[in-house]
Amino acid sequence: MFHHIPQAVLAFFVATSLLSAQGSDPTLEAWRLNLDGTTGTSVDPGINASISNIEADVTGAVYTNAHVFVDAEGIPSHTIGPWNFNPNTATARNWTWRIPRNPQPATTHAETSLGQIGTMVNGVPFFNMSDGRSYHNRRVWEQDAIYFEGQSMDVGLGHPQQTGDYHYHSYPRLLAGQRGDSPRDHSPILGFAFDGYPIYGPYAFLNPDGTGGLKKMETSYRLRNITQRRSLPDGTQLSSGDWGPDVSSQYPLGCYLQDNEYVVGLGDLDEFNGRFGMTPEYPQGTYAYYMTLDASGEPAYPYLVGPTYYGVVDSANIGPGSGHISPPGTAVDYTPLALYVNDVVAGGIARIAVGNCGPGARVFLGYSLAGSGPLNTPWGVGALSPPIKSIGPYTSNINGLVSIQAPVPGMMQGKTIYAQAVSTPQGGTTTLSSPARVTVQ
Repeated sequence: MFHHIPQAVLAFFVATSLLSAQGSDPTLEAWRLNLDGTTGTSVDPGINASISNIEADVTGAVYTNAHVFVDAEGIPSHTIGPWNFNPNTATARNWTWRIPRNPQPATTHAETSLGQIGTMVNGVPFFNMSDGRSYHNRRVWEQDAIYFEGQSMDVGLGHPQQTGDYHYHSYPRLLAGQRGDSPRDHSPILGFAFDGYPIYGPYAFLNPDGTGGLKKMETSYRLRNITQRRSLPDGTQLSSGDWGPDVSSQYPLGCYLQDNEYVVGLGDLDEFNGRFGMTPEYPQGTYAYYMTLDASGEPAYPYLVGPTYYGVVDSANIGPGSGHISPPGTAVDYTPLALYVNDVVAGGIARIAVGNCGPGARVFLGYSLAGSGPLNTPWGVGALSPPIKSIGPYTSNINGLVSIQAPVPGMMQGKTIYAQAVSTPQGGTTTLSSPARVTVQ
């Protein structure tokens, strides 16, 4: 199926890769833009019937100097459901999220509230670690959503609430696969908190300056050494009316948020579940959150963002009626040359869309199993590692779209594929899409 990419195309690949990297903005480039009308899907016939006519992932984006506005129905392109013991149904939510492009650290750090506290790159919101309930409704011992609601979460670790909002509370496994997250590479950006700071998967550079190789980021929270729930993590002693249940098989340690305590320097991350450091998308450094997993690969408290945000929160996304923001008339459409990859399953047929090519463009899709570079050449630093192969050429349709179906050999299960598209429009200049990577399921 694949053949070696022609030298002339390789030259364009490498030369334009350097140009593409200059002046990039992750708040624009990180989104999973739906280029071909992909809709929701489920292995459950009833769920599939209700979401198979809803457009998945991010359906559009516009931007100003200050914000990017992201449209999504809140349904991912990965399969969702069933949700055991959960009677709710995922529905189209017509979200428009407003994400600050120049986030600022806060002087007073706001608590993460119930409901959405950020959005993943597929436009699906994520919630904090609480399920909104507490012991005897006293709001003292708050229930951990992963413990009390874990059985109602699907294989992608998402589920809907009463209003139909499909959402995540922790590492979104199937989205992570679509983004090629693995210990082999620095994790990709998987979302943005509503203070505008990115949230990565669990794998990052050992040292904040980008040196030392990669490691799984460790939370600085740990379970308290308690058998009775009569004090808070800060040492506050509670009156008997606010005591929680003793630790037992019915109420094991970790089922309440207050069973956890923060210890400075215990792990890699701070109390917000992030740190400042260099990342591939931010070579000058940025503050970023990291999704935390335990030694067995299961979500580790506080999962995504800590009990409080690091930065100044854009409140337009939070609270009743939020998440439906009208962009200003000065906002500019974001229509990059982009890749959209779905159904990359060993032994199956992958679907790849290359969008915004312009009508009648000549398009190659570059492919590597070796990595994302860097590739040093006379033309600059490339974004794929040799050997590079390609599919094509293809000619884009009147809407500037190329749709590709490619068989995925069964032996590729678990491997990471790195890809970019090269497009030469009629009478125009050859350009390169942003890189993409995906883990073969």
